[in-house]
Amino acid sequence: MTETDPKIAYLAAARRLMHELADGGLRMGLSHGMLETALRDATLEAAFTQFESTGAKITTSALHVATGIHRREISRWMKEREDAPEQTVRTPNDSPSARVVTRWSTNRSYLSKEGAPLVLPMAKRSDGPSFAQLVDEIGPEVRAKSVLEGLIAAGLVEDLQDGTYRLAAGAYLPESNSTESIEFLSANVGDHLSAAVHNISAPAEERFFERAMFNGDLSPQTVTVMREALSVSAMNLLREMVDLSAPETGQSAGGSGDVGGQRVRIGVYFYQDEADT
Repeated sequence: MTETDPKIAYLAAARRLMHELADGGLRMGLSHGMLETALRDATLEAAFTQFESTGAKITTSALHVATGIHRREISRWMKEREDAPEQTVRTPNDSPSARVVTRWSTNRSYLSKEGAPLVLPMAKRSDGPSFAQLVDEIGPEVRAKSVLEGLIAAGLVEDLQDGTYRLAAGAYLPESNSTESIEFLSANVGDHLSAAVHNISAPAEERFFERAMFNGDLSPQTVTVMREALSVSAMNLLREMVDLSAPETGQSAGGSGDVGGQRVRIGVYFYQDEADT
């Protein structure tokens, strides 16, 4: 490989991404061996998915040739995959609780004229929205009582003791280092990375929207102003996207068969640190 070989650039990018994952893993007490096993299994899952999408026969030998991983490790992985298929990599989806809070904090049907989440009663009613109605719109398989109890326990919803409930957070922010915060990492960063990898080789007309601004020489005061401004404008953008999707939300889950089959994740992020000197 030469210095201009895209493989060199891809490996450099992979090291940059893996550095962040390794940093977080070490902070959580994960060893190199654990992270290495995760990378090996992810490589096998990627090869398996590629073979599956093309209809190619999936064998230990084929996976060995594609990945260079020892056949013994491949046999172990394939057995584990057969024994517990739910543990293999799957398309990331938000938990019902996350979807409920996101809809509550962004859908205009559940917002006041000022844009604040409404206080909701539990039971459905004819003169306004309710928590039960909100959960029904997420999907019929979700139980409103279970979701509500979980959100109250997590401190995200406040029981006003009069049969109504108030959202305690404008956005779904799980507790630091919790299982849910790690699931958010997988879902949000996973889809962003999928879009970025897709854009590397996709024709221009098939690339996903992906833009960012960068400035490496700003004062702390300016950064604070930018952060606050983005919080407002980004929430407005997400609410617009929620409005566009509102007519179909929940219809495919209800089994109408007229819509569904496509999933979309739109995210906005902000990051700051000390500039390189």
